[in-house]
Amino acid sequence: MRELANVNGTICALEDAVIPAEDRGCLFGDGVYEVVRAYQGRLWGLHRHWRRFQRSLREIDLQPANLEEMRSWIEETYRASRIPNATVYFHLTRGASPRNHSWSEVLEPSFFMSVRPFTDRGIVAGVKVQSVPDLRWRRCDIKSLNLLPNVLAKQQARKLGAYEALLVDTRGNVTEGSSSAALAILERTIIAPPQTSSILPSITREFVEEIAVGLKLSFQERWLSLAEFRSAGEAFLAGTSDEVTGITHVDGQAVGTGGVGPWTREIQKAYRQRIERGKD
Repeated sequence: MRELANVNGTICALEDAVIPAEDRGCLFGDGVYEVVRAYQGRLWGLHRHWRRFQRSLREIDLQPANLEEMRSWIEETYRASRIPNATVYFHLTRGASPRNHSWSEVLEPSFFMSVRPFTDRGIVAGVKVQSVPDLRWRRCDIKSLNLLPNVLAKQQARKLGAYEALLVDTRGNVTEGSSSAALAILERTIIAPPQTSSILPSITREFVEEIAVGLKLSFQERWLSLAEFRSAGEAFLAGTSDEVTGITHVDGQAVGTGGVGPWTREIQKAYRQRIERGKD
């Protein structure tokens, strides 16, 4: 097993990976990315992540001719790593050129990916979250490399002893976490924010909606105010790295009983069963 990178089709040790200093991804965040988990030697949900990746590329007007070849690089590099449980990151930028906000020439897009072992975070007991104003741009549906507001929100939450930042818009509604979707359960209904440009279309949330059918839970899209979210019977985060993680406290206030709720545990169990069966 070894940590690997791939730069424009060339596999190398992660520490040896080099990208141009004037890559527009570094200078402007001009690119999009995805993060995929691998379990027991199998990339989980790659086709769903790839669909979202393609959508993000269309939204920023970046359409490389060799896109499908890049997908083969992802699979080849992961196999070469021989890491059974891994985090696979990949991004595509518009390419390298002298620093200028606009671009007039046709640039060669630049691909980068990395494969690292994934260590289970061991947060079965649930996590605390801290509400933070959502100061991001208006196209959060694009999985852009521009993540500074997310980084600052997460850091603010961590400084206050919380695991994740719960982003709240100017209307007082919960949008999502800084690196996860945020959902609540009221009685037998999972409540999730509407799929607008204010949030990222979450892959794990997609799985949760499918799981809800088997558990005979309703799934409803509507905005929840921070006060409603705090008073929900249960709440949880959903994300590629966090999987399904129960929320026990919001801003120091207990959600429900202050532990991971029973329906959240059922969703966690069903999600892990899907992974074990390879049903993605």
